[in-house]
Amino acid sequence: MNGGATTLPARDTFLNLGHPLQPKEPAMGYAARLAALNGVDLRTLLRDMRIDVEALGRGDGRALDALAALNRQNPASRSDLGRYTPSHDVGDKNVVVGGHRFPPGSALASATRVCPHCVAEDLARFEGPTEARPWSRLEWLLEPMRVCGRHGTVLVHVEANATLRAGHDFSATLADRVLPVLDRLRTEAAPAPGTAFVDWFAARLDGTCDPGNWLDDVPLHAASAFCEALGVSVIHGPGTHPSDMGDLARAAEEGYRIAARGADAVEDALDGIVGRLSFGKRGSIGHGKVYGRVHAVLRSNRQDPAFEKFRHVLREHAFSKLPISPGTAFLGVRLDERRMHTQRSAAFSSSRSDVGLLRLIGAEAVAEGRRLWITVEEFGKVVANVEDHLTAKDVAARTGFSVKQVGHLEEAGLLPVLPEADRNAGSKRRFLRPEVDAFMSRLFQNAVPVANPAEPRMTIDRAAPGLRVGTVEILNLILDGRLAWVGRHTTGRRYGDLLIDRNELFRVIQGEGSADDVTETEAAAMLAGVDPKNLWCLVREGMLEWSPGYRPRDPRSVRALTRASVEAFASEYVTLMEATAYLGLSPQQAMRRLAEGGVREAAPYDRVRTKLYRRRDLKACRPGADAA
Repeated sequence: MNGGATTLPARDTFLNLGHPLQPKEPAMGYAARLAALNGVDLRTLLRDMRIDVEALGRGDGRALDALAALNRQNPASRSDLGRYTPSHDVGDKNVVVGGHRFPPGSALASATRVCPHCVAEDLARFEGPTEARPWSRLEWLLEPMRVCGRHGTVLVHVEANATLRAGHDFSATLADRVLPVLDRLRTEAAPAPGTAFVDWFAARLDGTCDPGNWLDDVPLHAASAFCEALGVSVIHGPGTHPSDMGDLARAAEEGYRIAARGADAVEDALDGIVGRLSFGKRGSIGHGKVYGRVHAVLRSNRQDPAFEKFRHVLREHAFSKLPISPGTAFLGVRLDERRMHTQRSAAFSSSRSDVGLLRLIGAEAVAEGRRLWITVEEFGKVVANVEDHLTAKDVAARTGFSVKQVGHLEEAGLLPVLPEADRNAGSKRRFLRPEVDAFMSRLFQNAVPVANPAEPRMTIDRAAPGLRVGTVEILNLILDGRLAWVGRHTTGRRYGDLLIDRNELFRVIQGEGSADDVTETEAAAMLAGVDPKNLWCLVREGMLEWSPGYRPRDPRSVRALTRASVEAFASEYVTLMEATAYLGLSPQQAMRRLAEGGVREAAPYDRVRTKLYRRRDLKACRPGADAA
């Protein structure tokens, strides 16, 4: 048989030369060895043996039978040949290997991978032409396998020197591109980061499963793709797409090491991916930019049920660790309730401003420009710690007082504020809800329900301006029990519902007076000729004294004089009216008589607005005083 053969042999023609089929040796590689051993290329062999190269490349059963018959393979070898040959139906790009279904591109057709050390061992083990000794391993054709499990080195990627319609000539490719530089390739072979992934992958191809391995209840194509994607995200982070064989092998090894331990280990790895990212304070971030390759792989396979286990883990992690808004879809499922807050959503949910929220959480949470991310549960605990801390605005809304009145209550000590060290909610003053409620209960403790109050019973805000009394002073009278009657509207128990008796309030704030006090009216009756409107002038000159209970700057208090100063004034001074009556003259005649007698006014009229004389000087001008 040679390249120039023109006659076709019968189908029962067998080859005299041929190495036995090796474990997991695929059909195209085995056919290439047979061709090299018999001194022809693969295309010539298949043509002369009347085997359809395209059918053999897709693992067609009849083509495999014909190939096995060339070297009289036993039934067991024929079964292995079919099991470890990548196969697919016409028009179907998915590949089946060892009963496992892989997506398109999982089996190399125009290239192969080799381990230089394995090739060297094959050269030493087999006889015959050099190019016919190395044999193709199934692992060298599968995309996820990048490490030699026997020697622990990274496989060398070799492009085929010439491709057929459904594969390439393995032996010819090695003869042209590997064997001439084999020594160099062995020297440069990079050590692999480990062989756990390839050992597990090979075991799964053989049908071996470990119940304790979290990955082994998932189809192999999904499990291997997830391992590699997880490893890429863990090692390289988002935005990186490594293509180097060593990098991808290290990623698959790392991803398998994590995923084989279970969902908790995967979640810890995802925590590390999210935790090491630096998020700016502004702008949105896509999920792919957070999780990287692992999210891209799961998203691109969201219709494949084999990935659902991994989608569930990543989805639950994203829902619990990323501030995703309710209703947002992640890997095909929408979030029903928020699990993570941003600064904006936390502020909105707690009715706070952004500044107020940061005061509540603490500035260290957003130090160095970090975003604020806090779980809903944790934020709920923070809010619960200050739930009873009310601002003046909160107190006003709860009680009916105005914000300004709340400030007056604070100044008067009726509503104590929390010390600044205990506020934990910002720089503004805070009031405790229980203390506010207790204060309101005291105000309404003895209040009588009134359906339709009529004057003089009215609200405090209505009564206070007319009496020129402050709200705080009236509230103190109520709290001290100095008002005999306090009522409330039957509609509620807020400040606007509190009622008082205006007349009673007036009597209480004026007081009952003192026996030592003389009102202006009483003083004018005791001092004949003194106009009550001018009494203050006498006080100013020191001739009279106001009562100690009178406060000139308080328009609510009653003006009164001390009785002692009024009696002393009456004994010391006389008015023109009294002098006229004493002298029996008209006012003009009396003033003339006093002037002629040398009696001068006791005080300037423009100061006291009254004609005053000293009583002792008046006696000298009395009629008949000279005769006496």
